[in-house]
Amino acid sequence: MERGPASDHKIEPEHFGPLADRPLIEMAKRSDPADLFPGASLFLSARQQKKRRQQWEAVRPLAGRLLRADERILYVAQAMQIPPVLQSMALGAFVYAYHQAVLVFTDSRIIEVLLNFRGNGPGTRIRTFDFAGVRGLKLSFGKLTLQPVEGKKQAWRFPIGGDKKLLKLLLPRLQTRLVLGASTSTGALPQWHCPQCGAAVPANPDSCAACGTLYRSSRLATWLSLAFPGAGLLYVGHPFLAAADFLGEVLLFTIWVAVAVADSGDDGIGPTLALGAFFFVATKFQSIHLGHVLVARSVPETPRRRQGFRRFAAAGAALSALLVLGAFPLAGSARPRLEHDLDASTDDGAWSGSRVAAEWGYFKDDRDARSQWTHAETGVHVTVFAYAQGLLDELEQFHRDWSRIMKERGVGAIADDDSLPPPFHGFRYIGEVPVKGGEPLAQITYFLFDLDGHDIHQVFMAVPREDADAADAIVRDFLAHARWIDSTPPERPAAPPEGAASPGEADAAAPAAGDAAAPGVEDAAPAVR
Repeated sequence: MERGPASDHKIEPEHFGPLADRPLIEMAKRSDPADLFPGASLFLSARQQKKRRQQWEAVRPLAGRLLRADERILYVAQAMQIPPVLQSMALGAFVYAYHQAVLVFTDSRIIEVLLNFRGNGPGTRIRTFDFAGVRGLKLSFGKLTLQPVEGKKQAWRFPIGGDKKLLKLLLPRLQTRLVLGASTSTGALPQWHCPQCGAAVPANPDSCAACGTLYRSSRLATWLSLAFPGAGLLYVGHPFLAAADFLGEVLLFTIWVAVAVADSGDDGIGPTLALGAFFFVATKFQSIHLGHVLVARSVPETPRRRQGFRRFAAAGAALSALLVLGAFPLAGSARPRLEHDLDASTDDGAWSGSRVAAEWGYFKDDRDARSQWTHAETGVHVTVFAYAQGLLDELEQFHRDWSRIMKERGVGAIADDDSLPPPFHGFRYIGEVPVKGGEPLAQITYFLFDLDGHDIHQVFMAVPREDADAADAIVRDFLAHARWIDSTPPERPAAPPEGAASPGEADAAAPAAGDAAAPGVEDAAPAVR
């Protein structure tokens, strides 16, 4: 097939005759030798013509590899290919920037040369649509739709109104050529071409059979995307998208680690792993799909470059595996968990304790309750709760939040200080709780900060207001006997009874008749959130 120098081809929209009642040059108000073609000022301003000329000069070398010596160029238009829905979703707001193209309309076909992201230089994808294989060509609402005899429908939009105006005049001339040649289709459209030599190649080729040019591999792009965040897009040749993909995946990984560290639920780490798996699959699917979209542009590469990225894939996979596998022990060690419990067992029998939830009465179904202790002299009960804290939780902030919440709930502070017997650290809160139709209650609450385990333990009692001082003395006596022991979970039933109270659901309980030392002592604890 004889090729002609690209510079020999002029833009001749009226090659088949005038597009209107008279030639365009006669209809134009002004004419300049620098115009793209005679009468171009009817459609494009001087600035638009200058930009179009720059685009045409940029893609002319690629298009020139395909143009035959006798082939006539009718028009050159700036267009935006309308990609399939999944490609649009993959690129989002950048979809049209990555699908800018120059359409070269000739007397026998349409040549599409993809532009770069900025739209000022050529890309590497070249496709042609021979009119002999086109069934229909329609321009509607600024969108040109091409229906091939074989192959998928293609569509482009034109951002400049002058292009739409001229193509509307030119299209009827092209329609006649479709009618003449539609029955002689020689294959599916579009036809892809090698950007190096112009030879026909299959879609998304691995190499050019004519000149031996090697193209970037979609398979390697997939492996790179799986191996390391953003590596697939970097290989394809889009460092900006690669950096965005890297930052996005790192952010999601960081969020997952933070969720795993902060998770203190009773369901274990299973839900957290499921969340991490969802993040992984979603981000990798997006990266792989986007890589496939962009690699299918006949981007040349060298064997040396491909081998280098194969090594990068192996190194990136090893590093990613180390990071992911290392996150599991990190998350496991950092997840909030209790390391200690309180124990007040002594030889003198001043206090006796129970770690069997079924023996606790009111708090037997509270998942935060750890033990219940009975004062031998008075028979009153002290309940111990514990709350595992995460790495980011601040103990002093807990104190401030507690005081604020009690005030919001209408609990009057009788004492709010750090008066704790050594060696314990924390704060004491004695609050007065109004009781509808009865005497107010006093909540005696000591919060102990386990500095080694970074946890909070709550020692609690509730009594009538008038017995607050006596109850406070009993709690302090308990602390005088208490010491830290290794975490000892209480015995609980396999499943809570139907209709059981939820953990820590009561803020205060009405007093019941008690003994002489602390009449009306009843277990009641405010919910800790």
